[in-house]
Amino acid sequence: MTLNIQQIIEALQAPTMEAVITLSERTQTLECNPTGTIYSFYRSIDQTVVIGYSDNLDQIAIDMSNRDFRLVASRRGTRREEKLTRMTLQENNIKYTYDEHYFNANEETLRLLEQLYWPIGCLSPGNSQTIEGTPTRSRDEIAD
Repeated sequence: MTLNIQQIIEALQAPTMEAVITLSERTQTLECNPTGTIYSFYRSIDQTVVIGYSDNLDQIAIDMSNRDFRLVASRRGTRREEKLTRMTLQENNIKYTYDEHYFNANEETLRLLEQLYWPIGCLSPGNSQTIEGTPTRSRDEIAD
């Protein structure tokens, strides 16, 4: 059985349109929320990573620093991206600890976050540096 070109084109239309719509939604969301940021904080005492979204990262950083968390990386992002990342973690049997934004910073969790292009900075699996005392940079800074 052979497929002709028209059948191939028709088969690719739906996934292509879905990708275009998703990209358009992301672009529009970023334009409407220019300060929207996704982030990761880390606390070494219990090896906890916190992931989230905020329109005011400075305020979140103050709140987190009061609980001994350090910002390890951040970048522009959307609430939807943060929600989908948390859902993907849960679908991969990665359980949250204190609430739905807090996770154990083990290798499995960090590897999945990295695969999802979540900003994890120096927490990246395979990074030989430790978090304590190392400068933290976002992926965008590293790529430059």
